[in-house]
Amino acid sequence: MSITVLVLLLAVAAVAGGTPVQHEWPSWFVQEGSPHVLGAGSRGLKQQQQQPAGGHCGPLTKELVLGVAKENTVLVTVIDKIVWAQLGPSYVDNVRAANISYWLIAALDPETSLGLGSMGAVGHCFNAPADRLVYKGSDAQYKWGSNHWTQTTWNKVHMMKAVYEFGVHIIHSDTDVVWFSDPLPYFAARQRTSPVHVVIATDAVQTQNVKGDTGLEISTNPHTNINTGIYFMRQWPGGLAFFDVWLSFQPKNVGHDQDGFNTLARGHFFRGDPAMPKAVLGPDPSARLYYAAFSNTTAISFLPASMFANAYTYVNARLWEKLAHPLYVVHWVWGGSTMESKRQNMRDAIKFHDPPEYYTSPDLVTFDLDLLPMPVGFNNWELQRTEEMIRFHVQAANYQLQQAYYAFAIALIANRTLVMPRFQCYCSKNWYQTQSCRINHETATTFPFTCALSHVLRAKKLNTGQFALPPDATEYAGHKVLVREYSFLDNPKVPDDMKKSFVEVVPSALPRPGGLRLDQLVLSTEPAPRGHGRRVTVAAPLSDRELRAVLANISTAAGGARVLHFPQPVRIFSGFNNHATWDRFDELMQRHTTHWCCRSPPDMKAYNLTERLQLVALPPERYKSLPPLEARTSYLHTLGPWQGLSKGT
Repeated sequence: MSITVLVLLLAVAAVAGGTPVQHEWPSWFVQEGSPHVLGAGSRGLKQQQQQPAGGHCGPLTKELVLGVAKENTVLVTVIDKIVWAQLGPSYVDNVRAANISYWLIAALDPETSLGLGSMGAVGHCFNAPADRLVYKGSDAQYKWGSNHWTQTTWNKVHMMKAVYEFGVHIIHSDTDVVWFSDPLPYFAARQRTSPVHVVIATDAVQTQNVKGDTGLEISTNPHTNINTGIYFMRQWPGGLAFFDVWLSFQPKNVGHDQDGFNTLARGHFFRGDPAMPKAVLGPDPSARLYYAAFSNTTAISFLPASMFANAYTYVNARLWEKLAHPLYVVHWVWGGSTMESKRQNMRDAIKFHDPPEYYTSPDLVTFDLDLLPMPVGFNNWELQRTEEMIRFHVQAANYQLQQAYYAFAIALIANRTLVMPRFQCYCSKNWYQTQSCRINHETATTFPFTCALSHVLRAKKLNTGQFALPPDATEYAGHKVLVREYSFLDNPKVPDDMKKSFVEVVPSALPRPGGLRLDQLVLSTEPAPRGHGRRVTVAAPLSDRELRAVLANISTAAGGARVLHFPQPVRIFSGFNNHATWDRFDELMQRHTTHWCCRSPPDMKAYNLTERLQLVALPPERYKSLPPLEARTSYLHTLGPWQGLSKGT
């Protein structure tokens, strides 16, 4: 077992179970009273590259900060053991891959410090000074909105201030962020050309910047929600006072650090409190800034969502491509409600850190998707046609999922890992209403786009190995369908010899003759059209028992092919011989299928519609296996044809 894996297991074990607790930290981690002095464990310029694995972070010192800094700027991330176990190694991998050299990570606990040591990152990390932390607790999980989550976000602000005190410009990054390229040229240009003190990300899903405009967000205004996951703060005389104002909101229970920043910067415009001061737009609109409500000499501006993206602008809208803007970073918010959804999106982008065996161990099933033709002019349909768009999306998603149904069955029978296809989406999924199948009236998204997995299937269930028949199932006991991302075979970490160990299984174009024995179901074998591997033509459709025999035959003939590809899984598999097994498979498949959301409240009221539509992976002839739904969700096939009636009629 590698040191990295061992440390991750220790971190997971350390947070399993229990309620928030204060741990006894080892003496090497506790550096109270010494955050601003040079001392043992400090690292200089020669030690800023990747170090041999082992050890742990040292104290926060001026020598460490200035030794890492580039153009007097440091990129800082603050991590505890819960987030480290989920995302930490990926963050380190990606910041290195982006050729960013000026990064530091504040370890909030010994487990994170050891984890960073295991990745050879002791030259780029420090143990959080205990006397700077208002909160020192832990918890079993990182649940959004919990006390542990809220207080840990404020710990990030305390650490950012501690680094800022050394006189450097700072870039803050959350851990659920992937840096695609070095942002320092962007921020350095802003320092030369703009009086702005703080440039920060937002929750926007669009930008008003056009092609060629790669400056500050042109629509910067105090009515937009700020997201503190990414921000740049330059050095200026009022910087420390600004931090003090921000941190003054922590004991006032305004919420997490982001709520505190929104209060500070936007004041009355954040939550409408008439007693609060208002932010003020700058006198020159071309400066693209406003002055903070509670710090009226501090100039705030926004990062464009094309270049400093979130999951929506990266996956759905693909803003940086449409506008030909450089892509610096993606913050994986707006991309699903679970940590597993974030990790899946990162895997799709080939940006998640998995152990080597993730790429080398599985035998695979892959398959192609057939798509419904998109209605003419679909991308230009207006708001009043939103319901039509929603229904086409659900119809198209079901059509794709009903092909995946057969691929999942094949993978379960073969006991192989299934590579997800590039599912195509024709409507965005969200937790509140869409307009013309887009969010917040943005207009950049064009359909179809490649879905995030959580738009069509339940990523958490799939990524935690739950796709298996019950333990008492008489057939396929011990079989399980694990999944890999659609980009898996494009990943350079997957060995070439694995990719080329390939058999394509296709159905015969002729009707299946009767009376075939199991050993007669393979009709022909020839070289695969892609230039490597074999193509096998079978007498389809095949029952599960026949398919098992065919796959055994193929495996023997091909010397254990690592990749079995099914261009038309619907035509290959006819069903399970055992009806109880088939019913259980239906239940399993539908349990892993998600819903689409959400219709607008006015449409729901006017047309007596549910908020959500449950996607269906079962073929129509298997609809008898569908479970009943709760009141806010319905099946598309139970609705009558859409008449396009006027509201109120």
